[in-house]
Amino acid sequence: MLRFGCHNFLNAKPLTFALTNGILKHNFELISDTPANLSDMLKEGRLDIAVIPSIEYARIPGLKLIRDFSISSLGTVNTVLLFSKNEIHDIETVAVDNSSRTSIAMLKIILKERFKVSPDFIPVKPVISEMMDRADAGLIIGDNALKINRKKFVTYDLGEEWYLLTGRPFVHAVLAVRDEIDLGDGLNILKKAKEIGLSSINEISSEESKRLKISKEVCIDYLTKRIIYEFGDNEIDGLHYFYKLSKEHGIIDEDVRLQFY
Repeated sequence: MLRFGCHNFLNAKPLTFALTNGILKHNFELISDTPANLSDMLKEGRLDIAVIPSIEYARIPGLKLIRDFSISSLGTVNTVLLFSKNEIHDIETVAVDNSSRTSIAMLKIILKERFKVSPDFIPVKPVISEMMDRADAGLIIGDNALKINRKKFVTYDLGEEWYLLTGRPFVHAVLAVRDEIDLGDGLNILKKAKEIGLSSINEISSEESKRLKISKEVCIDYLTKRIIYEFGDNEIDGLHYFYKLSKEHGIIDEDVRLQFY
């Protein structure tokens, strides 16, 4: 049995819906955890395949990427948000959740490249009230970002800011498998699961709107207009550029060569 790790955010549901709801027979042991923990588990060999933050592929040796799978965006994404008391040029401190590894890297690059500022980053639990008590701004990712009233803050959508900076998609997460793993029919099952998930957005949105206590319309808009699940030439180009800037800013140490399963 293959050990497959995936986070529980709304944006992953189209990839896992058919697997977790008994629609497809499969040979996976499904493991849900935070993106950061899934990366660590894959690195330590406790998972065979996992959806991990894109920055972690650059840091973990011995992984291959699965084509046709990513969690990406082109422009406004709505779930990687910087909430601030001040305009961005006046930010001196940013509260971040250290488990938000890719988003922290993305934010550092955007702040330096686009706005020419380098605030101090403070690790804080991802609760907006605590973050704003401790710092000038707070980085919130995932489903929590969909629930916060943006009108209370100066709000920057990092998907939009990345696009304004680079003109490229941003790859938030990738599907990676350890080198030695043979997925067998598992890859075809994952492709079929994604196909079923993307054709079940209405049902997924109905379920998730209740779980998250947000409107169904918000869920549908997010899953159909904000998130890209492909990993084609444009997404690969965006990922290469993210790694290039990450190296230039000292976030990663070496050039990254993408290897595919």
